[in-house]
Amino acid sequence: MKDHQMKLALVGIGGYGRNHARTIAGLQQDGLAQCVAYADVRLDANPDVCETLSGLGAASYTDYKEMLERHPEVDIVVVSTPIPLHVPMCTHIMEAGFHVLLEKPPAVTIQDMNAIADVQRRTGKRCQVDFQNTSGRAFRELLRMLDGGAVGRLQRVTGVGLWKRTWAYYQRTPWAGKLIHGGAYVLDGTVNNALSHLLNNCLIAAGSGRIPAAVPVAAQAELYKSIDIESENTVSARVRTEGGVEVLYYTTQNHVANDTPYIVAEGDRGSIRWSYDNKLVIREHDQEPREVAYEAEDLNRNMYLNLFDAVRGEGELYCPLEACHSFVLASNGIFESARGIVRIPDAYVGTRPEGDTEAIELKDAAALITQAAEEGLLYAEAGIPWATATPVFDLTGYTRFELFREGASPS
Repeated sequence: MKDHQMKLALVGIGGYGRNHARTIAGLQQDGLAQCVAYADVRLDANPDVCETLSGLGAASYTDYKEMLERHPEVDIVVVSTPIPLHVPMCTHIMEAGFHVLLEKPPAVTIQDMNAIADVQRRTGKRCQVDFQNTSGRAFRELLRMLDGGAVGRLQRVTGVGLWKRTWAYYQRTPWAGKLIHGGAYVLDGTVNNALSHLLNNCLIAAGSGRIPAAVPVAAQAELYKSIDIESENTVSARVRTEGGVEVLYYTTQNHVANDTPYIVAEGDRGSIRWSYDNKLVIREHDQEPREVAYEAEDLNRNMYLNLFDAVRGEGELYCPLEACHSFVLASNGIFESARGIVRIPDAYVGTRPEGDTEAIELKDAAALITQAAEEGLLYAEAGIPWATATPVFDLTGYTRFELFREGASPS
């Protein structure tokens, strides 16, 4: 293999790890990387992925620590394991001397986020968090335009994600829809997992790509569930950042279809809408809106190539670990403000057959949520009948998350 090829190891080959395996195979086929090894506690559960990776010449292991010990030549370790394992694995890997591509979220609690960030700073290892939607050309252009004052003074960033999920989705893994699993926080829902990309990108946009400006100082949020799960699947949230920008976040997994999530960044001289399909709609003051559509990109591949450049000292990461501090802080503030998950009454929820399972639908979800987003209101403020008002939670000096702590006081 050529010296310039990055040597990779993958931890976790099931679930989203299958996507990483495909990306790694493509990079090796193009002569850009070499898959040295892979590890999973249940290799037999994904024989096709094992066949692919072994076919690349990679050695297999059931213990990732043994893998690291046997392959010190590895440059980057990709971590695609269940959420509670991200912090201990990433910490061990960086301390063992390897750079990391870490699946999102990097951590669930702000105390764990601070701990893993301390390790990253101490070791000096690169850690790219795989919020791959940060890598698309449209989003990079959005940040450039916002930083350049294209909308004037940025005032508000609104993210809307309307997706459909079935009962099968909540049966995909033991921690699906759980707040805590195996004694560890998971907070599996739209905020911390399925639509976490949307919240993360909202916060990055709120800072116009500058990390300090995006730090949340207060959060107010309403968390709802439409079925018997622990965590949320419908959310409205308002986050205020250090830079004075209001971030609004609206999601549901109870829509009739998977609409394309989008963000609208509004300033005193215009607005820009960015969407997951790599498009921008730019509305400058007193001018007709114009759309800029970029070609489809392999966002996962982008994250790898960007990390390769950063490891070589040839560029900055699209989503370094430090940039995710705002995401984890906002996520924790959202749960602290909500103080619980409110069950939406059955009268507002329906199901319909979808293959061998059923899709869960919140009645009039698109109309209600879109109107609330357009008006900049949380669901209770918009008068939605199943909604419950919540207090603002002050995040100033906040360093420890405790789920629905008793006696928590609003700001």
